[in-house]
Amino acid sequence: MVPRPPPVFPSHGENPHRSRRTGQPSPAGPVNQGRLPQSLTLNRRKNVHNLRLLGHAESAMHVVITGSTKGIGLGMAREFLKRGHDVVVSSRGAVAVDRIVADLSADFPGRTVVGKACDVAVYDQVQALWAAAVVSLGSVDIWVNNAGRDGAKMPFFMIPPDDYVKTINTNLIGMMNCNRVAIPGMYKQGTGMIWNMEGFGSNGDVRPALSPYGTTKYGLRYFTKALIQELAKTPVKVGYLSPGIVITDMTVPPPEQRGKNWERSKKIYNILADTVETVTPWLVDGMLREHGRHGAAVRWLTPAKVQRRFLMNIFRKRNLLDQLGY
Repeated sequence: MVPRPPPVFPSHGENPHRSRRTGQPSPAGPVNQGRLPQSLTLNRRKNVHNLRLLGHAESAMHVVITGSTKGIGLGMAREFLKRGHDVVVSSRGAVAVDRIVADLSADFPGRTVVGKACDVAVYDQVQALWAAAVVSLGSVDIWVNNAGRDGAKMPFFMIPPDDYVKTINTNLIGMMNCNRVAIPGMYKQGTGMIWNMEGFGSNGDVRPALSPYGTTKYGLRYFTKALIQELAKTPVKVGYLSPGIVITDMTVPPPEQRGKNWERSKKIYNILADTVETVTPWLVDGMLREHGRHGAAVRWLTPAKVQRRFLMNIFRKRNLLDQLGY
C-alpha cells in the first residue's frame, strides 16, 4: 500500500503538560500566551459556539479585507466596524486607501482602521499587507479574499490578451497569493479563518462574454475545496463566501458597453440583484456566526431564494436599477 503523504502542516502534537488519564492540561503546565485558552481548544466541535461568542462579544476580531475601498469590500469593512471589530482595508491605489481609512476612522472613532495599498497579484505586496496587519493589530483572525476584476465583457476571441491575463492574475493568482501568505501566518499564531469570495461561474454556470471571469471563479471553488482538505488537521480554517448579484460599478456595465442583450440582463438584475447595503450585513453576520467552522459556506443567493424571487416577480415587479440610477 502506498503510504499517505503527510498533511501540509503538522499538528501541534501532544502537550507535554497534559494529564495522560484525563487529557486535561496540567496546572503545572506553562501559560499558553497569545492563544485561546486550552479549555476552548480541547474539543473544537463542542466549543465552536464559545469561539463565535469570543469573536462577537468578548474581544474585537482583527479583519483583513482585500479590495475594500469600494463596493462589497467597503460595505463589509463598515459592517465589521459596526459590530465592534478592527479592520485593515486594502486596494491597489494608495490614494483611495488613505481616503477610506480617513472616512472610516471618522465614522468609527472607537475602532482601529488600518490601510495598506496592495496588488494581490504581486506576492511581495501581499506579504507586506500581512505584516502591516500584524504590526498594527497584533494578529489576523479573519482574512477575506474579496479583490476581484471582471474584465472585458465580450467573446473571448475579441478580448485583448493583457485584459484576460489581468483578470486571471487578480481573481485566481491573487487569491492564491493571499492564501499562501495567510495560511502560514495563521498557523503560526494558532488560529484564523480565510474566506474566499465566489462569483458567477463558481457553480459551473456558463454565460457568453464572461469566459475569463467565470473560469477564475470556477477555479476558485476547486482551490478552496482542496484547501479545506489540506488544512483539515490544522488550526487554520477556510470557507466559501458568496454575495450573489450585487449592484456595483463592476457588475453593471456603463451605457456605452451595453449591447443588444442589455434589456434582458436588466430584467434579471431587477429580479435577482441586491444592493451592497442589503447584502454585506448578512455576509458579515454569517462570517462571524460561522467563524471557526472549517469548510463553512456563507451564500446569499441560494437556489431556493432564486426560485422565490422569480415567483414573487409574477406578483410584484422590482425596479432596482432605475432606483439606483443605472
